[in-house]
Amino acid sequence: MANTLNSNTPPSPGQQQPRGLDRLMQMRERDRIRAMFGDTPPPPRQPAPYPEGEVSFQSINRYVVRHGNTLTKYTTDRHGMGFNGHPNEAMAFRFVKANTTIPVPEVISSDWDRITMQYVEGQTLKHAWSSLTTDQRSNVTNELRGYIAQLQALASRSDVLLGRLDGQGAVLPTNFPRSGGPFSSLADLQHWLVHPPRRSEKQSMYWHQITTQLVADYPIIFTYGDIAARNIMVRDGHVVAILDWEYAGCYPAYWDYTLALRGLDNVGWETLGSHLPSRFPKRYDLEYILMTFVLML
Repeated sequence: MANTLNSNTPPSPGQQQPRGLDRLMQMRERDRIRAMFGDTPPPPRQPAPYPEGEVSFQSINRYVVRHGNTLTKYTTDRHGMGFNGHPNEAMAFRFVKANTTIPVPEVISSDWDRITMQYVEGQTLKHAWSSLTTDQRSNVTNELRGYIAQLQALASRSDVLLGRLDGQGAVLPTNFPRSGGPFSSLADLQHWLVHPPRRSEKQSMYWHQITTQLVADYPIIFTYGDIAARNIMVRDGHVVAILDWEYAGCYPAYWDYTLALRGLDNVGWETLGSHLPSRFPKRYDLEYILMTFVLML
């Protein structure tokens, strides 16, 4: 069935205004746009017709539609998926495929508001983990260790801006995302990180402590930015795809470590989360504690 829903179309005269949950969702979307783009979002653009097919995912104005052996991920937001003519995620898919053996879907085409990619059969690790055997769990975590090592080895140039791969700002992938930059130095990134816009002056002591601890000269590397069990596809006890690279870019080396523990330790700490630190070439436990505090705000 073709999807013609557009969350940015205002109600027609006489149509009931959204209330309750709909109103809340609109407020969250407004805050998301402000968080992602600041006060100057991309100009509204006219979308091409949306693809027909089976809607396998929908959240506010984001859709994933399967049509045959391909998927199209698109947004009905008039601002699209970013400032550029093609989404950051499409660029990240191509970069990862060209520089690593990490399994990612092949990009077939992309535009400012969509990506069409290869369909990969499987289950998310979040849904599959409880049914995997001991050997299959070991296979999956060992494969993740190899893929993480490849990511950690992708060092950035010293003159690169810190933020998303396509030149947009850095993103904290929380329920209420916050973006800033891009930044020309690690110090600038970390100053933004520990000074959220709704900072409470009563918490100044804590911000000072975080700033003091995040002063090391961390390597800047290519970073996934959203390692989570919902983004890892498995089949027959093996990782077959890692999805959702929309936040990927250049960040300090602790970035993926802290976000991975946050994204995977709630699946099963005894069987998965407690083994995650050993899957990274280097542990960043202090940074994990500090980032957890930052991400809660």
